Amino acid sequence: MTLTRLCTTLGTTALFGLSLALLSGCASQDDGDSYSLSAPVAAGQAIQIDHMISHMPGQAWRLTYRSSDARNPKQLVRVSAEVLIPRGTPPAGGWPVLAWGHGESGLHLTCAPSVMGLGTVQEHFYAPWLQQGFAIVATDYPGLGEPGDALLLNARSEGMSMLDSVRAAHARFPDISLTTVLSGHSQGAQAALAASAMAATYAPQLHIVGTVAVAPPYLDAQGVQGLLHPRNPHSFSPAVPELLSLGASLSQADPSFDPNAVFTTRALALMHDAATTCSSDFFPMAHRSGLTPATTLRPGAEAALVPALKWAEYPSLSLSTPVMIATGMQDLHSSPNEQKRLVSALCAAGTPVTHHTYGGASHNGTLRSVTTDAHSFVRSLMSGQSPGNSCLTR
Repeated sequence: MTLTRLCTTLGTTALFGLSLALLSGCASQDDGDSYSLSAPVAAGQAIQIDHMISHMPGQAWRLTYRSSDARNPKQLVRVSAEVLIPRGTPPAGGWPVLAWGHGESGLHLTCAPSVMGLGTVQEHFYAPWLQQGFAIVATDYPGLGEPGDALLLNARSEGMSMLDSVRAAHARFPDISLTTVLSGHSQGAQAALAASAMAATYAPQLHIVGTVAVAPPYLDAQGVQGLLHPRNPHSFSPAVPELLSLGASLSQADPSFDPNAVFTTRALALMHDAATTCSSDFFPMAHRSGLTPATTLRPGAEAALVPALKWAEYPSLSLSTPVMIATGMQDLHSSPNEQKRLVSALCAAGTPVTHHTYGGASHNGTLRSVTTDAHSFVRSLMSGQSPGNSCLTR
């Protein structure tokens, strides 16, 4: 069986457990793909689509497409995404799109949601949106699902890959419209906000109606200090796996980065594990290690981490369409105070913000708590109504 035939066969069955070598081989076939030959190579261009197994009220596909390289605007990267389309007859103009950004899943190619497959949690989240008549386009981000460097929390990289996923899906699926709601959780909330900031200039053909950001990070000056110097430096905190993952990501992207200048000897081995272990396994691994922020970083670590901390900055906080921020008050990953500062910064920049808080919700629990409010917010946007503006009552 040829590699091209093998890749097609794998794409239409199961993507679970594929090796890095096999995925890299499949990725090398894009130059001969019929989609690529039909138009000039450009960001937002679809490369390949393959059926995915799904038990949801709609069809599921794995889409590979081209996006811009955040580090070199003259280069393109190959990215993957999930595309889910409702059953039934689309409305006039096509199904509106929920462009979804997932939370941190890891840095390894196989940590991509489209590779791991549609699990129960994803299906429970996606199903109500499909039932309300939204197509879902969920990017994996560059470096996940397809070979390349995974730029953790690089806002521009995430935002461009989200916008390009919608453009590529629209090009290949005629029942998908350009009307788009941007949404995401954690890292994906950052992606959605960044995409909203760049949409008018980067993907002006998309009609962005608003953004739902669930538990978004905000690494302003205070946020950076909170990450590097948490209140209890001698106790484990989510800052440990986050810093190790940022270090691993920066090591992939920048050959000049010296992790020995950032991490203690004890932490270095775990940093390398961050590059090959998905988040669901890496977080408990970091917890079991006994590392704390005080035993993870060397003095002066901040200076060496500056490139990664800079790429986490939002392109702009002045957004032209409404934003909903959802904050869990028990969030230990993106603290409520951090998210409150983000809301204040968005309001100060003139962005209309609806801010919802959930008293007992953790970082992941916020995603479960937000469903009713998120659907209500989006219904208002789709009907042309203005949702409540929390900035007016601050």
